[in-house]
Amino acid sequence: MLTSRRRKSSALACRFGSAHPLARAVKGSEIKTFPLRRTFWLWLALLGTLLSPIPAQTQELRRILYGTTASPSHLPIWVAKDAGLFEKAGMNVEPVQIRGGSLITLAIITGDLPFSGAGAESIVAARAAGGDVVLLACPVNADPVYLITRPEIKSAAELKGQGSAVTRYGSTTHFYLRAALRHVGLNPDKDMIILQLGAGPDIVAALDAGRIAAAALTTRYALPFLQRGWPVLVDLSTTDFVYPSSCVASSRAFIRSEPKLTEDFLRAYVAGIHLIKKNQPFAEKSFAKWMREKDVAITKRTVQAYARIFKTAPIVPDKGINNVVLDLVKARPDFKDYLDRPEPFRENGPLEKVLREK
Repeated sequence: MLTSRRRKSSALACRFGSAHPLARAVKGSEIKTFPLRRTFWLWLALLGTLLSPIPAQTQELRRILYGTTASPSHLPIWVAKDAGLFEKAGMNVEPVQIRGGSLITLAIITGDLPFSGAGAESIVAARAAGGDVVLLACPVNADPVYLITRPEIKSAAELKGQGSAVTRYGSTTHFYLRAALRHVGLNPDKDMIILQLGAGPDIVAALDAGRIAAAALTTRYALPFLQRGWPVLVDLSTTDFVYPSSCVASSRAFIRSEPKLTEDFLRAYVAGIHLIKKNQPFAEKSFAKWMREKDVAITKRTVQAYARIFKTAPIVPDKGINNVVLDLVKARPDFKDYLDRPEPFRENGPLEKVLREK
C-alpha cells in the first residue's frame, strides 16, 4: 500500500508539480492516515482534475529551436517571439544564439535546427558542397555596416599589413569585411591579416585596444566609435552593395516534409517585420532583451536603422546570391558553374504563397 501511494504521489507531482495541493496531500498520506470522509472527498476532487481537459494550445505547440547570431537582422524573430505571433501559429520558437553562420549551417544540415538564421555565404558554400540547406527569406538586402579604423589610420593604404577580425571564417561578418575592404581598394586575401575572434564584443575590444587596426561593424557595435569620431572608410548601406544576411534558412527535406509548418513560420516572421515598422518602441524592448543591451541610444538607433531597411516582402535577392558566388569563385574556381544560377540556393515558393494571402 505504501508503495502504491508513493507511485500516486510521484505521478501527481509530475503532472501538477510537487507544490500542487493534491500532490502534497497524497505525499502526506505516506506518513499519516486521512479520515475516511476526507479521503473520499480528496479522491473525488482528484478524479475531477484528472478528467478535466488539458488546454489545446499546450498540446499543439510545436517546439522549434532557431539559431541566431548577434546580428540585429534577427529582430523579426525576436519580435515575433515576444509578441506571441509564433504561438498563435502553434509554435514555441526558442531563439538560440550560436556563434558564426558556419555552425548554424551545419546544424541545419544535420537536422538539429529545422529553421535558422544564416548569412548567404555560409548557405551558398555549404549547398555547393552538397549540403541540404536553402534560403527561405532575407529581411534586408544589406546591413548598415561601417568599416571603422583606429584614429591613427588616415587612409585605406595604411591598412596594408595590419590586422582585422571576424566572428568566424565564412560568416556574415567575414563577408562584410571582405566587401568593405574591396570597396576601399584593398585585397582582403593579401592586404590584411584577418583573425577569427568569436563574437562581436571581442572584435570591438580588440579594435579599442589596438590589437587590430580596422573592423566592419554593424550599428550596434559601431555607435560608440562613431560617437568618438573614429574614421569611417565606408558605410556599405550607402552603396549599391547587396548581400542577404541573417536570412531564414532550412533544408529542402524539411520543407517538403513540413510544408504547412514552413508556411506558418514564415507567416509569423513576416508579421514580425510589419510589427517592427508599426511599433518601434515594442521592437526596442525586444532588441534590448535579446541582445542584453542597456544603452538606450544604441537600442534606438539600431532599431530605427533596421525598421527603415527591413523588407515587407523579404524575398531572397538573386543579386545577393550572385555576389556571394562571385566572392567564392576566387577561392573555389569550380563555383563559377553557379554564376547567375540562384535556384539551387533559394526556395521562394513558401514565402510567395504567404505573401499572396495579403
